[in-house]
Amino acid sequence: MNTALLQVEDYVRQVMAQEPAHDFKHVDRVRNWALRIAEGEGFEDLEVVQAAALLHDIGLPYVENRKMHGQVGAQIAATFLRERDLFPEEKIAQISDAIRHHNSIREGSGELLKILRDADKMDMFGAVGIMRAFVSKAAKPEYDPRNAKGHIWGKSLREFDARSEQGLEPGDYIVDQINLQIACYEDLSTEIARQLARPLVEFMKNYIIQLEAEVKQSFAGPTATRTWR
Repeated sequence: MNTALLQVEDYVRQVMAQEPAHDFKHVDRVRNWALRIAEGEGFEDLEVVQAAALLHDIGLPYVENRKMHGQVGAQIAATFLRERDLFPEEKIAQISDAIRHHNSIREGSGELLKILRDADKMDMFGAVGIMRAFVSKAAKPEYDPRNAKGHIWGKSLREFDARSEQGLEPGDYIVDQINLQIACYEDLSTEIARQLARPLVEFMKNYIIQLEAEVKQSFAGPTATRTWR
C-alpha cells in the first residue's frame, strides 16, 4: 500500500473508531469488496477505489441526520485529501463525488460510484449482514414470536422505499432490518456484485426460515398438536 493510502487509512481508523456497525472493520470489508468488484468490472485505478471505500462513511460522526452523511463526508474527504496533497484534483473530485452519492439510490453517476455503492451493499449480506443488523438495531426486540419472519418478509426494495418516504422504519424488530437488507440485493448495479451476493442473500433467507421453524417449535411446546400455516 502506498503512502497516500496509509495516511487515509490511519485517518479513517481514528475518526470511525466509535461508530457501531460502521467502524473500521466495516470500512475495510467495503474496501475489499470494492477491489473485487473493480477488478471484475475492469476498473483500473484501484488506488482511487480504495480511497473512496476507506472514506465513504467519514461523514457519519458529524451528522445528526444520517441520510446526510454522504454529502457531508464528500466535503470532509475532499478537504482532507487536498490538505495532505494525497491525490491530484481530478481524482479528488472523482472520489468525493462517489462518496457524496453512495448512500443515495437515484442520484449521481459514474463507474466508481457504482462500484462503491455495490461494495457498501455487499456488507449488508451474509453472516456479516446479520451480525450488523443485530448491532445496528440492538435497541429493538429480535422478532415477534407469532410471526418470526416479520410482516415485511419477501417485500421488494421499492416497498421499503415507500415506507421510508413516509418516514417509517422498516419494522419494529431486528428481523425486519434483516429483511430490508435482503431486499437491497435488487439495487446492485454490477453483474459481479450480483454474482457474489447471491449465495450470501440465500444464507440470510435460510436463516430467517430456520428462525421461524425453531420459534414455532418452541412456541408449540413438546406436547402441542397445533397446526401452523
